[in-house]
Amino acid sequence: MIDTIRALYRTLKTAILGDPVEVATVPEETASLAEIPVAPAPVSPDLVPEPEPVPATVADEWTVRTYVDPIFVKVGRVYLDAGALVLRSDRDTRGFVIPEEDLNEALTGGIGEVLLLDQTTTVGFARLSQSGLAMNIVIDTQLHTVPMRSLTPVLTGHNRKAPLFMPAEDLEPDVVVG
Repeated sequence: MIDTIRALYRTLKTAILGDPVEVATVPEETASLAEIPVAPAPVSPDLVPEPEPVPATVADEWTVRTYVDPIFVKVGRVYLDAGALVLRSDRDTRGFVIPEEDLNEALTGGIGEVLLLDQTTTVGFARLSQSGLAMNIVIDTQLHTVPMRSLTPVLTGHNRKAPLFMPAEDLEPDVVVG
C-alpha cells in the first residue's frame, strides 16, 4: 500500500514540476491495474490554446430587471355564506359574491364569475394563480387576491374569514374631503 502511494506521489510530482515523464513502478500486488502515463504540464502560457468565441444568441439581447417583491395590502375579507364565497372590501362598499358553482370551477383550474352581492350583474372573474398558492380575483380590472393557506381553512369550516389583499401599487391614496 505504501509503495502504491509513493508511486502516485512521484507521478504527480513529475506531472506538476514538468520533469521528464517517468512511469512509476507499481508494486506486484497491484500490477493488474493499468498504468496511466501523465504528460508534463505546459511550461509556457503561450502553449495554452485560446478559447473559441461564442456566437451571439438571443440571450445577448435580454435586459436585466431588478426583482421587486410585490407588496400586498389587506383591503377586506372573504367568508362563506350558503356555499358561496362573499367578498367584502374596505375600498368598495358594493360587496361581491362568487357562487358555489363558480367557486368550484375556479378552485379546479377554471374561471369562475364574480357577481355583485345581489347576484344579478357579473363584475369580474376568479381563478387560481399560476403557482396555485392564491386565488386571484379581478373585479372591474382591479386585482384582488386571497392566499390559499388562508382560504382553505375557510372552505373546510375551520376558520370563519380570510383576508382579501390588493397590490400596493394599485391602491390610490385616500382622499380627505374637508
